[in-house]
Amino acid sequence: MSEWGSFIDETPSGQSPPPPPDHAPAGAGTDGDDGWGSFADETPAAGGAPPPPPSVPPPAPPRPYGVPVPSPEIAASLLTEGETLWAQVDGAEAVLGSGCRVAVVRGDDGEAGAAADGFSGWRPVTVVDPAALTVRLVPLDLAEPPVGTATPVAELYTDPEPYTAAEPGRVGVFPVGQGPDLDALLHRAQEEERARVRAAVEADTLRAERELTAAKAESRERAEAAEQRAAQREQRAQEATRRAQEYAEQQIGKARDEVAQVVWQWQDRAQRAEAEIARLRDELAKAEQAGVLRHVLDRRRRAGGGRDQGGMRGA
Repeated sequence: MSEWGSFIDETPSGQSPPPPPDHAPAGAGTDGDDGWGSFADETPAAGGAPPPPPSVPPPAPPRPYGVPVPSPEIAASLLTEGETLWAQVDGAEAVLGSGCRVAVVRGDDGEAGAAADGFSGWRPVTVVDPAALTVRLVPLDLAEPPVGTATPVAELYTDPEPYTAAEPGRVGVFPVGQGPDLDALLHRAQEEERARVRAAVEADTLRAERELTAAKAESRERAEAAEQRAAQREQRAQEATRRAQEYAEQQIGKARDEVAQVVWQWQDRAQRAEAEIARLRDELAKAEQAGVLRHVLDRRRRAGGGRDQGGMRGA
């Protein structure tokens, strides 16, 4: 099927071909023409309008209401060289799905020209120069495929094995006296139920034992952690008590030193006061002795003076 070509394979990845226009382009026939393409040399049907001359540009595809046609600058900025698009081709001009007009060039010399195969309408084109808005038509492979290349359509849709309707099935008579032993079935069902219950009980027991073991381990860990915290608190309390005792002993020692210093100072002052008292007593005794001597001398002097006066009087 490669000789026939495929529009789908020629469409670039991530892009989908635009839908066909709602109305047939100018120059297309009205008898069995869907507007997707037409031959350039096709004569119009009776009563149809003649095709427009090559100088008339192809009509723009219908645009949704309120959507403006982009400017050539915007269209050129969105195109990429080598990109394959779908366009409505008519001669040497084409209209993209956005409504922007582009020029069609031939692949050999790059000059403007119509399609060599004569097909117009919606067909894939390749962007040659985005800045110049020029495209090249993708050639269509119109050769007949050789015999044996493809499978005929009739053979594709032929059922190789004809369908035969089967006879309707009917329910047979009730098998009296046939079938398995019901007692054995009930007994096996009871044994299976007992085994299931026993397995469930064992599983529950194992799960309970695991949970109990985990709970004991968690309780043990919590108890050990609590003991460690209590030991740490006790150690901190003992350390605080020891520091308090040391501080109290230091304060008591300082108080004793201060008391001893004060006692020594008072003792020193008392000794000095006693020495001063003794000195003052000695001075007082000396002063008393000096006063007594002075008194005695004064009396003697007085007594001697009286004698001198009496002698002088007798003389």
